[in-house]
Amino acid sequence: MQIVSLPKYVIGQDAFDAIPSICLNFGKNLQIVGGKTGLASSINALKKSLKNSEINLMEPIWYGGECTDENIELLTKEIGDNGANIIAGLGGGKAIDTAKAVGDKLGLPVITIPTIASTCAGTSGLSVVYDKNHKFTRFIHFDAPPICSFINSQIIAEAPAEYFRAGMGDTLAKFYECSFAARGDSLNYTNGLGKTISHMCADPLFEHGRKALKDCEENKITPSLEQIIQAIIVNTGMVSILVDEDYNGAVAHSLFYGLTILPHIEEKYLHGDVVAYGILVQLVIDKKLDEAMKVRNFLKDIGCPTTLKDIEVKLDREYLSNVLIETVNGPDMKKIPYKIDENMVFDALSQIEKM
Repeated sequence: MQIVSLPKYVIGQDAFDAIPSICLNFGKNLQIVGGKTGLASSINALKKSLKNSEINLMEPIWYGGECTDENIELLTKEIGDNGANIIAGLGGGKAIDTAKAVGDKLGLPVITIPTIASTCAGTSGLSVVYDKNHKFTRFIHFDAPPICSFINSQIIAEAPAEYFRAGMGDTLAKFYECSFAARGDSLNYTNGLGKTISHMCADPLFEHGRKALKDCEENKITPSLEQIIQAIIVNTGMVSILVDEDYNGAVAHSLFYGLTILPHIEEKYLHGDVVAYGILVQLVIDKKLDEAMKVRNFLKDIGCPTTLKDIEVKLDREYLSNVLIETVNGPDMKKIPYKIDENMVFDALSQIEKM
């Protein structure tokens, strides 16, 4: 038996107005788990939308600054007996992932309120868990995605544009990684559907991405901006739900998790920016050099890293030794069309530096 639950979402400047009609099916007490910046940017709009409704907006709780097992356990205990009927994950990907994990442990429905467009956390059925040193540890997979994601395009348009840019990098990777990992396989209907719609993680970006980033920098809501918001938050989430775990990542994400061994990567660079660079590495390993140049030009135009120098990493085999080991042995490399070793990754890094 296969059960597929696709995410529901609401997008627009008035997206929060839809919260009562959806949440009252589950109860009145709404507990927000969120980030400090996200709360500051959205709490007034939330209060205004919920003012004359039956929803009781409980005192928001900070998610702890990282999606760790420790923070998930602490929040589970804190919320467990406070009367909450619904958990709302609010903010960026780590805040939302923490809230989803807490809701799953408590058996409570979860809604999401992304305040930046940087990942698919708002619609995906998983959480990415790190340790207290910001090193990736594991994924938590859920039976279903959040019941609804409320995407306020005004709040996202006013958020720092670097998150929007990084979101495009992460979204673009979904297409290239899914296509690469699934190559040569005879796919069932659901996987085939996911792979097909992964094109929507790339085509709108090449068409609208440059303009959408400019609109975000100017805090303007435009059709181009909302196209890319939906590609980042919605389409990537749908692909991750539809395709098997094996097809959800490949070289770009595995390299990112390898690079997090270097402390400054997580401290100074956004996930999507580093993943975007990883797309180039995958394409060069795969000898898709024309496509690599197309992607490189797009990434340069929007300000994503296109060299190791851009992320303050030395092209030195010994310095990168543990990064290379982690990259080729990461969980995202379990299902790829051919074996990739450390030499192939390092050679691709070297070739990209000469582009």
